[in-house]
Amino acid sequence: MKKILVAGGTGFVGKHLISFLSEKGYFLNVLTRKPFSNTNGNIHYYQWDIENQMIDQNAFDGVDTIINLTGANIGEKRWTSKRKKVLLESRIQSINLLYKYVATHNYNINTFISSSAVGYYGAITTDNIFNETSENANDFLGFICKKWEDAAMQFQASGIRTVILRKGVILGNDGGMYKKLVPLAKLGINVSLGSGKQYLPWIDMHDLVRIYDFVLSNLQVNGIYNTVSSNHITMNDFSKTMLQALGKQSFLPNVPSFLIRFVFGEMAVMLLEGSKVSNEKLKNTGFTFDFDSLKMALNRFL
Repeated sequence: MKKILVAGGTGFVGKHLISFLSEKGYFLNVLTRKPFSNTNGNIHYYQWDIENQMIDQNAFDGVDTIINLTGANIGEKRWTSKRKKVLLESRIQSINLLYKYVATHNYNINTFISSSAVGYYGAITTDNIFNETSENANDFLGFICKKWEDAAMQFQASGIRTVILRKGVILGNDGGMYKKLVPLAKLGINVSLGSGKQYLPWIDMHDLVRIYDFVLSNLQVNGIYNTVSSNHITMNDFSKTMLQALGKQSFLPNVPSFLIRFVFGEMAVMLLEGSKVSNEKLKNTGFTFDFDSLKMALNRFL
């Protein structure tokens, strides 16, 4: 069975993906910044230090695929100049270090799967449907995603199959947006932000990890793919569906835009704007979603 090196495997997505791939029989070498129990079944942990440009070379033994999940949480803190630098460097430097080791030591890597986000299309609300050929936006989200993807393309330039997943909001019951909002919704609070008319491209965690498995198994999959459901929903739709799933209803107004901007500063645009994103290219590969409607996804969390 394939042996995979996973960078950024201890985060929200990483924990789910490692568990899923391990159960499928893959052998996983996981890079971690802190000392970790070295062995757990078919999962092995190895240290790396991006700042000091170091990776334990044992992590590459027998590996032919790298999955990159690195990058500081873009929604965790206000976007100060210092924070913007961290967000960019945490994405670029990790990929550069992985590429440096592969190129310097001639490791036999044939597949590199990296992350990006639908923020590539910018913080804008429009009825246009963006696809993978659309240009990146001229704002911070568009800029950081473009630099992120450019770094990953170093592997493609070296003849390595490179797949980039532009992810929407990831829904899982143990983290991310759902975990933050569900306690409020359980109290009957309207969790819609601003006008509520902004679109919210999303994907269920269950389908996201299945996409990784699909990419690993189908060598014809190559390039950039929007990793979102087919269900185009607005923020108002999301709030209403979440409340209904919990057997609640709310007559409270949306959280005002000015309050979101006051609390989050520039980062508020990520919450107050959003557009439709197409997943046709991904579906044309033959991948089928298990949870392609928001109602189905939210109901499975209950």
